[in-house]
Amino acid sequence: MNESAIRAALERYPRLIADCDRYKELGWYPSGGEVYKFAVRPSVQAVDRFADHVFGGIGFEPDDYMLGPTAFGIDGYGHRRPELSPEARARHQTIFNNGLVLECRALMNSSPGRIDDWVRLIGDDGRFGGIRLPFSVGAHRGFSTLHALRIARRAITVSELMRARGRSVNTLVEIGGGHGRSLRDLIWMFGVETAFYTDLPLNMLLATRFLGHFFGDRVNLVWSEDDTVVGGGINIVAPWLIDRIAVPVDLLVNFYSFQHMSMEALRYYADRLIKPRAAALYHLNREQRRDTFDVAVPDYPFRDAFAVAAAAEFGVSKDGQNRVLGRIVGELMIRK
Repeated sequence: MNESAIRAALERYPRLIADCDRYKELGWYPSGGEVYKFAVRPSVQAVDRFADHVFGGIGFEPDDYMLGPTAFGIDGYGHRRPELSPEARARHQTIFNNGLVLECRALMNSSPGRIDDWVRLIGDDGRFGGIRLPFSVGAHRGFSTLHALRIARRAITVSELMRARGRSVNTLVEIGGGHGRSLRDLIWMFGVETAFYTDLPLNMLLATRFLGHFFGDRVNLVWSEDDTVVGGGINIVAPWLIDRIAVPVDLLVNFYSFQHMSMEALRYYADRLIKPRAAALYHLNREQRRDTFDVAVPDYPFRDAFAVAAAAEFGVSKDGQNRVLGRIVGELMIRK
């Protein structure tokens, strides 16, 4: 995705933000404090190198690097992040090295034949910025980020769960996809033909940049009533346009997004997309609610349509002050 393509997406962005207000009564609207993101108009440079800028919720902030809490707000949002001090960078290197050992050990225990896939997923060419560090795994050498290291096993876990049940994935949906990395990983793992992504508008913009780098012209924007879904494309769909996803969905995924939604938002996605379309669903979320508007995993409004085929605990969720927020659970759910 070159600069002219980024500028073209940015030219469409004000209309996308305006439509947020027009369609928020449908029920998809965020219940927490994330609405301040709607006021942000990032620069071309901030979209191009988004991992060097302050964009919460996509994996590149100091608390994501376990380097301390980050205070978000309109004044600094989208601005370039200050460089880490030598002390913070050294600590980050230690965290990364320890994480590399732990993740590699976990992979060898669970999926020893997938090391080549995993190395491909953790690789990072630096095109989007961020803190890249060298890694060495057997004969493999490269550069990665702590964020890539933390999430790469997701795609391998999901692909093994689905394949163990004889299920292929040609059509994939992600709700709440951040900057698009998990979707990219799953497309690679399954060889997905048609994919759909939806999230808040700012994340849609960043995902357009990220996915456009890897999939080029396959990326298709469904941001307005005039846009249409493309079969064989990577369709980035506004939340209020998810009715455009009118095909059977082999797999729908959600990573750490349902846990922030209100019951109204969960019902919106359940009634319009999950229950009518999804043959299988995998989610990874905090089990118990944190805020008053959150919904606990056992109360998700689509559970009655699915049977849990596999479930596992993935540690605990912590905030920037290292306080435990709740267990993290992953479930593969198959339509009854």
